Amino acid sequence: MTCPDKIKLIGFIVPVILTDERDDVWGEWDGSAGTVTLNARASDDHLKVTFLHEVIHGIDDILGLNVKHSAVYALSQHLWLLFKENPALAEWFFTDQKANQ
Repeated sequence: MTCPDKIKLIGFIVPVILTDERDDVWGEWDGSAGTVTLNARASDDHLKVTFLHEVIHGIDDILGLNVKHSAVYALSQHLWLLFKENPALAEWFFTDQKANQ
């Protein structure tokens, strides 16, 4: 499965841009444009955790939470690790059990 080209975030459609044109950042949330940009040169795992990191920045920005960057970093790392180390949790979390009965 590949990185989506857009996501729905708190009711907004957010384009996801993969680019290899920048080497100064791994990812960026642009609140004025409402986009997530990711560095296509990142490894698969790095791309995923960076995506999660930028989405948390987006949630923070949209909701005006004023979350410190250190908290965004910690949340993105540990939420990614939670699903990475517990694939059954991810499957359960994102599967509609009633539809499968």
